[in-house]
Amino acid sequence: MTSTSLEHEDLREDLRRIRLGGRLDMVGVGEIELRFTSLAASKPMRVLVDLTGVSFLASVGLRCIIHSARAQEQKGGRMALLVGDNTLVRSTLETVGVSDIIPVCSDEASAIDALSG
Repeated sequence: MTSTSLEHEDLREDLRRIRLGGRLDMVGVGEIELRFTSLAASKPMRVLVDLTGVSFLASVGLRCIIHSARAQEQKGGRMALLVGDNTLVRSTLETVGVSDIIPVCSDEASAIDALSG
């Protein structure tokens, strides 16, 4: 049984949505890190990471997201995080300052807008 899920969909040629669910702790990140990094940073594009289904976000999960966002940025792409009404994840991202380097959005439309700028 896995504790973390990962689904992706290319909304357009240059826009990918990656949905993560479950626990982004050491075990959960271990289950999805290679696939997430490949989907999030393998080629220059805009990447919307949907964290609305994440129930726990540990430092190892933050590192995975930040590493992929930086890799995407170095290739000329961008990443935005969708948290919806997930106050646990939003609070974690804001507390550690991730929201200062990666846009954190409440809805998909604002996340896509953040990726356009």
